[in-house]
Amino acid sequence: MVKLSSIVDSCEKLKHAQSYSFKELLNEVAAIKLEFETFSCFIRVIEDSDEIELCNRINLNELVATENSLFFHKCYGLKLCWAWSMVNNQGYSDAIKFEFENCQIVELVVNASSISQYGVIEL
Repeated sequence: MVKLSSIVDSCEKLKHAQSYSFKELLNEVAAIKLEFETFSCFIRVIEDSDEIELCNRINLNELVATENSLFFHKCYGLKLCWAWSMVNNQGYSDAIKFEFENCQIVELVVNASSISQYGVIEL
């Protein structure tokens, strides 16, 4: 498992993001690969509990790379400044929030075994 703090502490810029889907649900995001300057990590849905997990690698045999639109595309070339792991009222880790340079904020929330994406705008 990867720690959010280690990604932030790396002070690296995001180079690329790739979405993956379950073969039966091609329009839904099941995992995302984030590629930084010297390392990559994955964000995936844990199907049994509908939780979100950040890890070094995942089994891609059950997934297919897709061209689903990702908010991370707006963050290419930007350094990750902050990250949060969020726990819902029932104690499940079901969301992660990332803040990049220039206030680009992406929030990922697991909903029915799929990752929903939100672009957060400060008023």
